[in-house]
Amino acid sequence: MLDQQVDDKGDQAEAQSMLTTLRDDAFDGDNQKFAIALGRTVEQVQGMISGAETIDDDVVMKARGIALNRGIDIEQEPQS
Repeated sequence: MLDQQVDDKGDQAEAQSMLTTLRDDAFDGDNQKFAIALGRTVEQVQGMISGAETIDDDVVMKARGIALNRGIDIEQEPQS
């Protein structure tokens, strides 16, 4: 499931890393605050970060927007 493509920029593992970084850096690791910002439930956020739930492109787009607005780099550099 982690190699399932989310969008043209990455897969589930990369999306999971992005969400974790954003939650930790912008929301002090608080799933509840992060869930409110994403418009999702705490359970959904916990599931996405743990890998139990699939991360869709809507969540990734919202995360990128929040990160951009807060000046946080959540994009991983392409590996060679």
